[in-house]
Formats: sequence, C-alpha cells, structure tokens
Amino acid sequence: MTEDGTRYFAGIGDEWREVVVRGDTVEVDGRETRADISTLPGSDRQHMRLHERSFALFARKVSDEWVIELEGRLFKVRVEDQRTRHIRELASHALPVDGARELRAPMPGLIVRVEVEVGQDVEEGDALVVMEAMKMENELRADGAGTVVSVDVEPGQAVERDVLLLRLESR
Repeated sequence: MTEDGTRYFAGIGDEWREVVVRGDTVEVDGRETRADISTLPGSDRQHMRLHERSFALFARKVSDEWVIELEGRLFKVRVEDQRTRHIRELASHALPVDGARELRAPMPGLIVRVEVEVGQDVEEGDALVVMEAMKMENELRADGAGTVVSVDVEPGQAVERDVLLLRLESR
C-alpha cells in the first residue's frame, strides 16, 4: 500500500468503479467513506459496517470473479489492481474489435500458457494467453468475439514487447 492507498478497479457488468483503500477508509470514485469488514473464521460470511449501517454478506471467489450475496441479492464482481488494469488496457489497444486483429505482447515476458487453438471461437473476455512478467502472471483476454486464425507463440517462449502472440478474425 502506498501513502495514497491501494488502488483497485471493481466491475459489475459493464460498469467499473475506481476504489482506493487506506486502512479503514475506502474511496469509491472520489467519495470517501469509512468501512469496517470482519470475517467469521472458517466461513465465507462477512460483517460489514458502512455509512453507520451494518450488513451481513457472503463472499466467495469463483474463477476470476467474486460472487457476493448482500441483502438477498447476488453480485458478480471483477476486481483488478492498478497494474493488472494497465496491462489489460495495453492488450486491448493491440486487439481492436472489428476485422482481422492481432494480439501483441504488452511487455517483455515468458509465455506460460496458450489458452486457445487455431479455429477456436472466442467471446469477449475469454482468456487467450497467459504470460509472466516481473514475476506475475498476466492473463490477456479477448475484447471481442472472434475466431483464432493463428497462434504464433508457445508455452516457455520468451517474448519482447510488441511480439505477435496470435491473430483473430471477427465473426
């Protein structure tokens, strides 16, 4: 955590919010509030105090999302730290939505896994390639539907920034 707090981005559906955590203070899109969350040991049940109100909630990690039940409503929340969001944005600039598209390495790294194969159809958000950079795994995802027309890397391969990883064709 920095003096300015730890910055996250939380997404529900297509809507994203910037969240900064500083101890027991949480700032969401510039609005600061005090939050206190405690976990019951051995349970996914949490107790949250927010805006002088108390809430019971259940939270569990499922794949790359958090499933949260709060007051009888279910929310699927994606959470990204500032670094992951930056990498995703770099990758999305290299992968436009229409026509033939190329996914290029957003930074130097090592290919850990290729999640797709030639001829495979993908949807927006599907994992394409996992690469390791600066000792962290980064999952590069499709920003639109398409069909994989070439895979130009393999696991274990070291790549430099802007190296072609794969090609997609819009459907």
